[in-house]
Amino acid sequence: MDTIQSLTDARVDTMHYLQSDRREIRETDSGHSGHSALYAFYAAALHHNKAVALWQLPGSEEICAVVDLGQVNELTQIDFHRRRAGFVFAPFVTGQQNAAYRIDADAIFTSSGLVLPDTGENPARKAAQQKFAAAYELLAHNSAHLPAPGWYTPSERAPERAAGESEYTHLVRQAATFIRATGIAKVVVSRTTKQPLPAEFDPVATFLELTARYPTAFVSLVSIPGIGTWLGASPEVLLTLDGRRLTTMALAGTQRRPEDRPLAAVRWGAKEITEQEMVSNYVRDFFAGAGVAGLVQEGPQTVAAANIVHLQTLFHVEQPEEELLSLANRVLDELHPTSAVCGMPKHEALAFILSHEGYDRSFYSGFLGPVHLDGCSSLFVNLRCMQLDHSFASLYVGGGITADSEPASEWRETEMKAETMLSVLQNTR
Repeated sequence: MDTIQSLTDARVDTMHYLQSDRREIRETDSGHSGHSALYAFYAAALHHNKAVALWQLPGSEEICAVVDLGQVNELTQIDFHRRRAGFVFAPFVTGQQNAAYRIDADAIFTSSGLVLPDTGENPARKAAQQKFAAAYELLAHNSAHLPAPGWYTPSERAPERAAGESEYTHLVRQAATFIRATGIAKVVVSRTTKQPLPAEFDPVATFLELTARYPTAFVSLVSIPGIGTWLGASPEVLLTLDGRRLTTMALAGTQRRPEDRPLAAVRWGAKEITEQEMVSNYVRDFFAGAGVAGLVQEGPQTVAAANIVHLQTLFHVEQPEEELLSLANRVLDELHPTSAVCGMPKHEALAFILSHEGYDRSFYSGFLGPVHLDGCSSLFVNLRCMQLDHSFASLYVGGGITADSEPASEWRETEMKAETMLSVLQNTR
């Protein structure tokens, strides 16, 4: 396509907006919608073979995105004291503490347009910004000729466990037997299911559909060369940080959202109430062990997450900023993977998962989100998600098992959770 070919030849010597420390390219009056600009940002990232992340925070109508103009191919330690802005994407488990793929915010998409942060004394990164800005501008002003959005697929594919009902209910029975034998409280077991992608599947359109359907979720599209592409709509906060306050969440209990009554009228059984209290106690014990005073609790309360509802308790801590940054590091170290996706005690539950699930969860039930953007960080547990391959998507679902869990009921819960992603795939057929 002529438009794409011309990107590599685009002149940037007259781009006066590259002169300030925080350079912002605002939308022109050419009639392009915000969605066209988002498509242009995503297309420019893939044209340059760079990692890109798109997201919308719960309760917000603002869509943001970042692209890393270097190479994102190694897990790195996340340390909140390093204040470089970006987006992190972490697997369920790694061999490194607090390790994630980090997409540095070399270019930022906002509703106002493209922002190019100051590169300091880094001429190579500044030149890369100039090339990317030229590509974005050219695509944004030729929106009628934008290429069909593509996506990166993983260079290596780990074995999957596309478990059917009999296999999954057997795993549930194994978990319940393990719990009764060891006396631990809970184990979370999961499975995958493959679904064909619709003809002419569009990952950006699917992301936008998720933002419209699930405004109270953290909706994301993450695409990294060699690693792959993931879409998700997660209900679970791992931590948020705004410079004066840290927030985390205990989330447990699941049932279908009633259509005939408000959330306040939802009733919960003893199993779900007990599970939620166990998770909340686990979080409270963490803060007590960290020596945190003044912990504020909200809940438990019933919250909606797509077609289902959960019991949720929020925990808030206010401290001086440097102490909060250290506490955030401890949250990643000690609360991830959370009891909502692993179990409790964590190490015993994790050992069962790794020896019995029979597949690599990859980024399912890891964490992801923006860090140090405009002074705030927001990390979420990667739930209600799917990974894209060439012609199909792998959907990931799971459930918390206790000694009293009923296998058939647990299977139905995973089917219900899978509807979050299935609904958008079926809607685009």
